[in-house]
Amino acid sequence: MTRLLMGGGIATLVAVSTIWAEPPVVRKDTPPATQPDPVKQADPLGAMLLDARGAYGKVRDYTCTFTRQQRVNGLVGAEQVAEMKVRVNPASVYLRFARPEATAGLEMCYVSTRADGKLRMRAAGAKGQNGFQTLATDDSKVKAEFPRPAKELGIGPMLDLLTGVVAREKGLNNPIEVFTTDYQFAGRNVMRYDIFTRRPHSHRYAYRTIVYVDKDTRLPVRIESYDAPKPGLTQGELIEAFSYSDLKLNVGLGASAFEY
Repeated sequence: MTRLLMGGGIATLVAVSTIWAEPPVVRKDTPPATQPDPVKQADPLGAMLLDARGAYGKVRDYTCTFTRQQRVNGLVGAEQVAEMKVRVNPASVYLRFARPEATAGLEMCYVSTRADGKLRMRAAGAKGQNGFQTLATDDSKVKAEFPRPAKELGIGPMLDLLTGVVAREKGLNNPIEVFTTDYQFAGRNVMRYDIFTRRPHSHRYAYRTIVYVDKDTRLPVRIESYDAPKPGLTQGELIEAFSYSDLKLNVGLGASAFEY
């Protein structure tokens, strides 16, 4: 594992022995050690984002299982699982939730080029019997179901979020600590990036952000963010977590896949 301290363009590499042991599980079949890449050693987070941007640039569309868990009004809600379809250009997102029961049947479809800027949503359960409604993205019904807007869901927006976090912290000359570890997530070999932005400020995204990057696709497939731990605790409270598992790239989604 490596630890990187970044701040104001200065990077210092420090050897550490701590391993964060949380699900997903640590790989047991760690491959033989190879010569480290000096660029990735100096700035593993920057190298990952650059690599992921290159990989995402080849993605036209994808389907996956979307999982989310968010803190709303001070309370961390239950984990929710949905079928997801995404087209990169024009930006299009479709979600149909399967569980838990309270969310089952909730559907949402957003297409960035829609003339009125609205989205289509069908409520969960009995409320959805009347079918889809056309709603403004800032409608109270939409915001209640999607605290993070539809246009901010997906792998591309996740990359934008991470890039923004790094740029903001560097712009404020704040240190960023990065730990990397081999892990497995949803049956896939991933690299886990444990990112600490410890210095508080009004625009800080999170005290700790964990990102899992698929080693084959080079794309981030899960992000978790946490507050700073309260006194006497070692783990902060979850802010939000999003996963993109069972990922299938470039399946040929056309405009009809987002007509609801």
